[in-house]
Amino acid sequence: MKPNILVVGPSGSGKSTSLASLNPKVTAILNTERKQLPFKNAKEFMNVPIKTVSEFHSAMDKALASDKIQVVVIESFTSLIEIIFREADIRYKGFDVWSYYNKEIDRILDKSKNSDKYVVFTAIDGVYDGDNGVEERYVAVDGNRWKKRVEKEFVICLFTDTRTTEEGVQYRFRTNTTGRDSAKSPMGMFENLHIDNKLGNVIQACEEYYN
Repeated sequence: MKPNILVVGPSGSGKSTSLASLNPKVTAILNTERKQLPFKNAKEFMNVPIKTVSEFHSAMDKALASDKIQVVVIESFTSLIEIIFREADIRYKGFDVWSYYNKEIDRILDKSKNSDKYVVFTAIDGVYDGDNGVEERYVAVDGNRWKKRVEKEFVICLFTDTRTTEEGVQYRFRTNTTGRDSAKSPMGMFENLHIDNKLGNVIQACEEYYN
């Protein structure tokens, strides 16, 4: 099995652009955002627009079974759970809405953990503001069942981090927590707390670490 990967951060913090460093010949992008990818070689990727839950499962199962695909990207978890909730709200009432919603998330995350592919999710973060500003970051999700629990389903959880330099804005991933989120990675996989926001490098680090 390959480690599943979660990339978390606000809009515009480099999540989608990090996909550009992946090998398009072996990568399938399940595009629940149904938006153009923000990098020049986007047309080289297998980019599958997803409108419904059934479309998602069909596309994911096909990608996971493919001999050609090595990396499956869900762009994004945030849009996917919006699709799930929208369908749940149409089909069910009351508690059954949340029952369907929670079970679908569990079903999807379970698939990501039992695969010989690298499964990568991008997600928008939610924040808890306190007296000192942002005190906690976590994957934004509706309801209480999965609040602050999504990250535990992943082996690697990278939070986006940006800083301004003389050359401009530098987009980075943070590989471990600083106490205000659930960023994590296997012990010793990354030498630095911050790395370039290149998912291709993350996949390579996984290959070297586990093989």
